[in-house]
Amino acid sequence: MSIELELKYLIGASDAALLPELLQVYAKPATGTTQQLFNAYFDTPDNWFRRHDMGLRTRQKNGRFEQTIKLAGQQHGALQIRPEYNVPCIGVVPVLADFPAEIWPAATDIAELQQQLTELFRTDFQRQSWQLKLPKAEVEVVYDNGEVRAQERRQAISELEIELLTGQPDELFELASFLLHAVPMRTGWLSKAARGYQLYQQKTTPWPSPLATMTGNVLTHLQRLQQLENCYLQQLAPELLTAAELELQALANALTDEGQQLLASDARALARRLAEDAGLLFNSQAYHLLLLKLSKLLLKTA
Repeated sequence: MSIELELKYLIGASDAALLPELLQVYAKPATGTTQQLFNAYFDTPDNWFRRHDMGLRTRQKNGRFEQTIKLAGQQHGALQIRPEYNVPCIGVVPVLADFPAEIWPAATDIAELQQQLTELFRTDFQRQSWQLKLPKAEVEVVYDNGEVRAQERRQAISELEIELLTGQPDELFELASFLLHAVPMRTGWLSKAARGYQLYQQKTTPWPSPLATMTGNVLTHLQRLQQLENCYLQQLAPELLTAAELELQALANALTDEGQQLLASDARALARRLAEDAGLLFNSQAYHLLLLKLSKLLLKTA
């Protein structure tokens, strides 16, 4: 098992073309590599894996297949933390019995699951990657450009991932801050798999359920804010902006309670801007820098 610790951003293809130069300025990375990745995602007709917050994928890379299961993890702003298991396989269809037995919930019938596996969608993309040796860490930066495909439905992929290989997580946040100041990027909220499920099911992100009280913790309000942002970008419903403004105010109150007055001030300022700028705020550098700072705070206090 490995723990994936990465920051994810959406970035335009023209802006991604600047990455080699920017990374060279920042850290003089190893020479970048380019490869084509073909990925197939599987589940059962009743979405057994999705219901258990697990993702099942096979990937063809350099003529070889690998199967992966990602387990339930955490998402803090731009930061995604998930345990994953990677096992070689001989073809595109996963062989569930090859995964470690301890990953399965009690009383899981592996043979029955195997018989029910169905390919739902694919995410095929070209990946450019660079490895950076930083003062306190080794980091891999990858840019994926391609598409999600579910039958005849398609959606573009153009995203940046910054993954910690070894060392101190602080280096991830410093590099992400540098890139956010250099090129327009938006914090990634949906994984490729989540986008594939939405495309396959022809659904959009559901609205957050009402809270009994608006006095949740920082993580609760951050997750709700990002869900509202994603809902708005998909549906453009004006009432989602009002709800997002309330979440920013609630987030500021939670940060104040935890002694994070500077971050609370930033959140309140963004709430005021949201009333003026509407959905344009979600593309602003200030908004995504706040999400990055909150990601770092939540990792340190986890």
